[in-house]
Amino acid sequence: MNEAAAAGAPGAAAAAGPVPLRHNSRFRLLWIGQVLSDTGTQAALIAYPLLILALTHSAAIAGAAGTVRLAAQLVLGLPGGALSDRFDRRLTMITCDAIRAAVLGLLTGLVLAHLVTWPVVVAVSVIDGAANALFDPSASAALPGIVADEQLEQAWAATEARSYGASLAGPALGGFLFGLGSAVPFLGDALSYLVSAGTVSRIRGQFRPEGTAKRTALWREAAEGIRLVWNHQLLRAVVVQAPLVNFAFTGVIFTITLALRQHGTAPGVIGLAQGGIAAGGLLGALAAPRLQGRLPLRGLVIVLASAGTALFAVAALVLPSPLVAVPVAATLLLAPAANAALFAAMLRATPDNMRGRVSNTVTQAATGLAALAPLTAGLLVQHFSGRWALAAFAAATGAAAILCKVLTGLRDARPAH
Repeated sequence: MNEAAAAGAPGAAAAAGPVPLRHNSRFRLLWIGQVLSDTGTQAALIAYPLLILALTHSAAIAGAAGTVRLAAQLVLGLPGGALSDRFDRRLTMITCDAIRAAVLGLLTGLVLAHLVTWPVVVAVSVIDGAANALFDPSASAALPGIVADEQLEQAWAATEARSYGASLAGPALGGFLFGLGSAVPFLGDALSYLVSAGTVSRIRGQFRPEGTAKRTALWREAAEGIRLVWNHQLLRAVVVQAPLVNFAFTGVIFTITLALRQHGTAPGVIGLAQGGIAAGGLLGALAAPRLQGRLPLRGLVIVLASAGTALFAVAALVLPSPLVAVPVAATLLLAPAANAALFAAMLRATPDNMRGRVSNTVTQAATGLAALAPLTAGLLVQHFSGRWALAAFAAATGAAAILCKVLTGLRDARPAH
């Protein structure tokens, strides 16, 4: 039952439509908690390598630590989705937040006591990332129980705004807090997880997946999620074209950092350029509700990929000016609306008891190729140039645009009802 029906006893009030998201107390609780925890996480992601560098003076160890965290999340992604379909999703989110708060609190204490070592920092980072691999599919799968079906696009657009806002504010905040004291960003992250656990605990409703009585081996259940994705035309279309789009966007952003620095641009200016790109995504998330219904899902994805092809090519011509951020930010104006439409269509196409598995399967497939984007960007910048790298990533989005037109599954997205 959504909050629209639960909040008003009169049948006429319920028939008038769902409660607007800004008045949906359950959605507000989830969103506010995640704004704080996402910002804390982004701050900690900057602080982890800074702390390792302070302890070891080794960029290689700091880089390896980041790779280990990403690898752990990748490996745990599929079983994490399966686990989120086994247990009460609200309780799972609270447990994940409590674990993260505890390990970040422990790290804070060790830093303050001057007892921390770099393997401990890596271990905490991995546990933090592993809990994220279980929290995210649980939160995604719980969303249809919090908002009405026709509000899924709007709710996911608000989620995109939250993520872009955290990406915009978190790194700068992390650097500032680390300057105040190496333990401060980790303390802030621990507190953000405690607040998130508190807000989630106040969300009322039924969040235990339906049809959980009969269970098989965890990896077999994860495989069921993969089979469902591949056998469903819409979901199969998403996992075929989305990896190219994410690969291109990740590669472009990484290329800009490398190429600008290669041309002697000051780190502060590079930070402003990257902040401008994130601001484009944030503006796109705010504009996404206005774009809903203007184009079908397939049209949105085609426009996004086609615009990416053209604007990334423009960015290649603008480089090495920091204004290269402008065409990339313009591309991100469309991304939240397309992501919201894809996410809502995915939830509608998936049975309740498999939403966690399907969500993580699609996410893993869509973002797995992006892990190679930094390496690809580095090789292209080093052996050719930043302009050639941006042109290559523009070609990747062009290929994605062609796939969007060819794949029939994107036409079959079930609309809101």
